[in-house]
Amino acid sequence: MAVKGKIGVVACAGMDKDLGSVARLSVFKVCENIRPDKVELICLPPLLAGVSPHPELVKNLPIITVDGCAQRCSTKLVVKNGGKIRGRVLISDISRKQNITLGSASNVGADGEKLAEIVAQEIANIVDKLGES
Repeated sequence: MAVKGKIGVVACAGMDKDLGSVARLSVFKVCENIRPDKVELICLPPLLAGVSPHPELVKNLPIITVDGCAQRCSTKLVVKNGGKIRGRVLISDISRKQNITLGSASNVGADGEKLAEIVAQEIANIVDKLGES
């Protein structure tokens, strides 16, 4: 588990929710393309099930949570697992501020892609700020 110096990112897993799909898409963009050397993806379902190494990562890395809605499931689960949340992103707030309305969870479309890019950049900005401290 070579993650020293990385920042953990935990995204909403709302598979049947449009904003949950955007949460996952935005985190994948950060992990795969924008800051791949600086972040570690921590998956919510294995964290919930206690599957290693996810609980250990949450306890040992600074964490950014990305929640789709006001239920904030990723934030709650990270806290429950003893994680240290250093940044939070709530996609429903960003969607409202950007006046972006999505269609469905299975096809977020062009607006969902646009929102995912905005959210991914927000996550990257938090990663950068945490890297400076």
